[in-house]
Amino acid sequence: MPTLTRFVILSVVLSQAGCVSLAAFLGQKKSPELDTSLLQAQGYSIPPGGMPTQIDPQVAGSGPHVVLEIRSEDRHLESVPLPMDRPVFVEDIVRDAQLSERFGRLRISIMRPNGSEAPPVRLDLRTNSDGKATSVGGNYALLPGDHIIINEDNRSGLERFIDSQFKND
Repeated sequence: MPTLTRFVILSVVLSQAGCVSLAAFLGQKKSPELDTSLLQAQGYSIPPGGMPTQIDPQVAGSGPHVVLEIRSEDRHLESVPLPMDRPVFVEDIVRDAQLSERFGRLRISIMRPNGSEAPPVRLDLRTNSDGKATSVGGNYALLPGDHIIINEDNRSGLERFIDSQFKND
């Protein structure tokens, strides 16, 4: 393989692999996104839009609760108490807060505490326009301390179709 071809291939690979100096040299603009690859390598799972916002303990109140964070034009953050007599599922929160009526399809991440030393576990799901989980088993039961992050799912119909074809579920 000629050296020029090797150089071009290496340049393209390095510019796509996050090499900042080579990307700047090739005239690529900096991405406004944070590079979270190091955090992900350490076991952290970053939801869309960044890490969850902390809620004031006085707002959270006492008793079992989950934190609901809705990310749209403005960020909404609240503590939702969990009943002691029955389980609460993600679809229950979506229905009770009428999130499907407001936003349509949703992209949801649940950041679940995993002990004091370990990073939180991230559970992802998407909903259809009726607020139902699109995958079997995606309607997770909520546990006290869960942080639910709601984003509008702005993918096109083609993107949703391609995702459904390559899904490993």
